[in-house]
Amino acid sequence: MKTSNSAREAITTYERSRELETALMEADFCLPVGSIELARQHRAAQLTSQRLKLTEMQPWRRRYSDSHFEMRLGNYRGLTIICAQHERVREELAALLPGDEGNWAGDYNKLKKVNDFLSPFALQSSGTALFFTPGRSLFNTQHLEPPAGYSFRWLTPSEIEDYRGNNPFPNALGFSKDRPDVQALAAEYENQVIGVAGASDDSSIARQIGVDVLFDHQQRGLATALVQKLALAVLDEGFLPFYGTSPSHVPSQNVALRAGLEPCWFEYVSTSLLDVNVN
Repeated sequence: MKTSNSAREAITTYERSRELETALMEADFCLPVGSIELARQHRAAQLTSQRLKLTEMQPWRRRYSDSHFEMRLGNYRGLTIICAQHERVREELAALLPGDEGNWAGDYNKLKKVNDFLSPFALQSSGTALFFTPGRSLFNTQHLEPPAGYSFRWLTPSEIEDYRGNNPFPNALGFSKDRPDVQALAAEYENQVIGVAGASDDSSIARQIGVDVLFDHQQRGLATALVQKLALAVLDEGFLPFYGTSPSHVPSQNVALRAGLEPCWFEYVSTSLLDVNVN
């Protein structure tokens, strides 16, 4: 599967988008290339893998430099994936989430059992997230326009930098050293920026989208239109756009769905308490 291209061909089909998201999952969950497709062919419900060192993971993994995860539990389009450093953790979680049980991994009772098992190993939950990637409709339907009275324009790098230290759009502009903001689309009303959708360089094959709209301008479809236009621009650049939110954040999920994205994977991550500064 092709994961790099110096010329960066635009992503124009749903099938190519699916190829890249599969490659991203295999990298992030320390799986051999091709293992997810093999699991699908054999109708497997679960995959397990040993967590690798950051330097041993595929180079197109999502970038982060903080504490390396000890365990990552995911459900990727119905396939449960368990990646953990310790064999016993992998075995216990595999036994807890067999077959269809992995599709319910985000339920509180399941997560509580996972957390109760991890705690004696000095492991702590670092959070859960639900991620969206392009759906077929993003490639096939008429694209949204700004609501009446609003306009969109691309921010320049210097305009993005102007928000550092005084940022009303924290979901759109993260100012991360490891995942820099590379694309930003602003919504303007009466020549004032009132919303921004931003894409960060999270991987050599994928960019993460975030969006913020000021309160007085919400409920007008701005976030949806911003996310859709930015996602299409990311695809044109040859990257997979993905959008992460909390499993309980229904308004945010609706933005993604209305923009033409679809649920792709759920993720639960734990890190070591030994890496936490207790002071």
